Amino acid sequence: MAVRLATVLGVAAAATFACAGPASASSHPANVQWESYLPALPGTTKVQPRSVPFCRTPSPRCVDTEVRRLRSAQRGFRCDHRGVFATTYLELTRAFRTTIRKDRKFFQYPRYLYTEDALFADVYFNTLRAWRRGKPVPPAWRIALETARSGQVNAGQDMLLGINAHVQNDMPFVLAALGLRTRQGASRKPDHDRVNEILDAAYEQVVEAVARRYDPLVATTNASWNPVDDVGGLEMVKGWREGVWRNAERLLNAKSAAERREVAGQIQQYAAGWATFMAAPQTPGYRAQRDAYCAARLK
Repeated sequence: MAVRLATVLGVAAAATFACAGPASASSHPANVQWESYLPALPGTTKVQPRSVPFCRTPSPRCVDTEVRRLRSAQRGFRCDHRGVFATTYLELTRAFRTTIRKDRKFFQYPRYLYTEDALFADVYFNTLRAWRRGKPVPPAWRIALETARSGQVNAGQDMLLGINAHVQNDMPFVLAALGLRTRQGASRKPDHDRVNEILDAAYEQVVEAVARRYDPLVATTNASWNPVDDVGGLEMVKGWREGVWRNAERLLNAKSAAERREVAGQIQQYAAGWATFMAAPQTPGYRAQRDAYCAARLK
């Protein structure tokens, strides 16, 4: 899920955040898929995908189910600021579904991706459920959800906080739970890297959906005419997702339960550091402005 580098770097001064991913390559400079040249580390083949909630048998229907669940969450949130990330997640999942419908050979191991998509979404919904019930959630999620509840931030910040928590905090554990190699020993990293292309192409629809419903500033800070910002955003998301893969390798290659706990703690601490940074800039009064805008749009 891409974020715009120039806006992130400027957040401490301007409190202006960007959202997920750059626009399609047809209108912006080509970017080098450098992450695809970084080989996977040696790893175990013992951990393999299994049936997960809402995806007992891997197929495109599993993705359809997640689209329905996310659409229901988005509608239920209405103007609640948690709806910003729900909308982002919904649009990206729709883009994933469109890709696999158009090209069944886009991924080498699509059944794994269907399972990953379902488990990844289930982690998100379980986190929301835990939060509603007053149970502990990972620090990055706590910061994101507290900010959504009472922060004086713009929708780009809410979006970025959700992306950070779900990708940098959650995804390494999801990948480690499903395994990174086939039974024959082939790495699944090429498919992981190809997802970046979907995120790239989905950028405009994500921005438009969030701006239309929650905050017009998102469209302003993510103006499509700035290709330098686009490329910076894509490089950041590649870095984040590359880090996700490496952290999953670290979890699987840990030699003891204690070492695995240490890696897990580092993953959560790193994501929490990003969340603290992104949530810090506040704009007094902007929450009321956003809420009024959203209420008018949903009439």
